Amino acid sequence: MIRYYCFFIAVLLLTACVNKRDKSDFKRSFQPCDNNLSIELYTVFGSGAFGGDLLSAYLTDSTNFRMYIGTFDDAQGGYFCECRGDTIVVEEIMTTDTGDKKVVRTKTLSLKQLKKQGKFE
Repeated sequence: MIRYYCFFIAVLLLTACVNKRDKSDFKRSFQPCDNNLSIELYTVFGSGAFGGDLLSAYLTDSTNFRMYIGTFDDAQGGYFCECRGDTIVVEEIMTTDTGDKKVVRTKTLSLKQLKKQGKFE
């Protein structure tokens, strides 16, 4: 009986040590603005031939901050960023059943505040 508990604890420890933010899950990045900002996309779950991949998006300038924007299914939507001076507008876009694109949520961020906070999520 003790063997089963040891085996269970060993498996639990091995699965808890998985790092889902390592660079092997990196899918792509793109620059939404003229400045140094970029959006990095990481694969959370790859469904292969059965549908779209589940991706996590991060807004970063690679030096001062890295902010988690959200997770989305690339077959059904994504995120659109627009820069207006110091303000960054992030829109979550979903594709409806008719194929139209619809804005679901909008976040407004201050570039100065993001740099000042210096968070790396």
